[in-house]
Amino acid sequence: MNSTKPASAGGTRIARRTVLMGLGAGAASFYFPAAHASGSSTIKIGWIAPMSGPGALFGIATDFVHKQLDKLFSGGLEIGGKTYSVQIELRDSRSDVNTATQAAIGLMTSNKVDLIVASDAVAAIGAGRMAIVNKTPILSTILPADAVVGMLGGPKNYSNNGTPWNFHFCFASTDISETYLGMWSPYKAQLDDKVAVSFVDQAAARGFADPQHGLPAYLTKGGYQTVDGGMFKLGTSDFSNQVNLFKTSGCQILSGFMFADNFAAFWRTAAQTGYKPEIATVAGAFLFPGGIDALGDRGDGLSTEVWWSPKLPYHSTLTGQSAQALATQWESAEQRQWTPVLGYTHAVWEVAVQALKSSGAPGDSEALRKALQNVDMETIIGKVDFAHSDIPGIAQTTLSGGQWRRRKGGKYKYELEIVYKGPKSPEGLEIEGDLTLLSKL
Repeated sequence: MNSTKPASAGGTRIARRTVLMGLGAGAASFYFPAAHASGSSTIKIGWIAPMSGPGALFGIATDFVHKQLDKLFSGGLEIGGKTYSVQIELRDSRSDVNTATQAAIGLMTSNKVDLIVASDAVAAIGAGRMAIVNKTPILSTILPADAVVGMLGGPKNYSNNGTPWNFHFCFASTDISETYLGMWSPYKAQLDDKVAVSFVDQAAARGFADPQHGLPAYLTKGGYQTVDGGMFKLGTSDFSNQVNLFKTSGCQILSGFMFADNFAAFWRTAAQTGYKPEIATVAGAFLFPGGIDALGDRGDGLSTEVWWSPKLPYHSTLTGQSAQALATQWESAEQRQWTPVLGYTHAVWEVAVQALKSSGAPGDSEALRKALQNVDMETIIGKVDFAHSDIPGIAQTTLSGGQWRRRKGGKYKYELEIVYKGPKSPEGLEIEGDLTLLSKL
């Protein structure tokens, strides 16, 4: 770990971040000097987030959480009775695995960071093997855990034979499938058993579409028939073939994986052709309030998995805030409705700071790796437990089901109501109502 003498230490606590230098498009460096920092050591952390590109909504909370870190790291970070300066190297993945991979490799080999924090897992997918070679831990989130393990060669390869350098926490795609079938179960006898599915050709969606382990397998197990609209490219805007197939097949349930702009185009075509499913539960499309708002009056009743909600009974280990307080701060600062990725973007730093403190010696990569492997803590999203995982380096999180409902007089046009809790849903989360068929709204 490098030692540094900040330009403006002077025994005075620095209350704001100091920008060291611009590193070109999509890159920046931020330095937080330790109070009384003469001769202090510096913890270097790489942070890779999707701040642009098609997945930019998954990085929408980056700047907000960064401002929280400004306050947290003001004056440095105390570990084992010693105060360290903190340097964060922020990189934009541009929602692209190749860009994220190059950023991660550069952070390991050129910047010599002690830890890489990845707000989504594309960096871990691309640079997972390099983390092992360079002995630089990568901590990531926001991609189904089973998809990450699969793309890194299965449990044995992912965990480096039980000595992981990659640490990822998220729910599994199987949890999403179970949540969907759980939400639909009250209407199983009432509706036709055909389920329309279509998937964007993207990493997370490919795992969800897997006929052996993804949603189609769960549909078969649950007694449904899959009507497959196939995979489509990210920029697709013409869904007339899929809509016609689903309409002529009599599919009353619509599912799959689409991003918000994909679904908006699909939903317009459905309206024009008269395709009206009773249930529309689509992964990816309805995670963000903006995606629902963009549909106008036709967003009412659409349903989704719920990653995180202000209604969860958890608190941040960094700020002490409740989930509701964090969401309220976000809405006040950003002037927009809360988003599920806020909880995960905040939580990944809770885990990072906990591991750094527990390591006792952040510059010792093996000590930090072991500290991450021993993490068992409650965060703003709930429990993150690497210590007792079946797959070393993987911690599975909880999931529930929700439905966007339009409420008169509400603060926002649509509110996400919790309508399903399953065996893997968060404890203490209350059901707010039943899933309502679209024809009954």
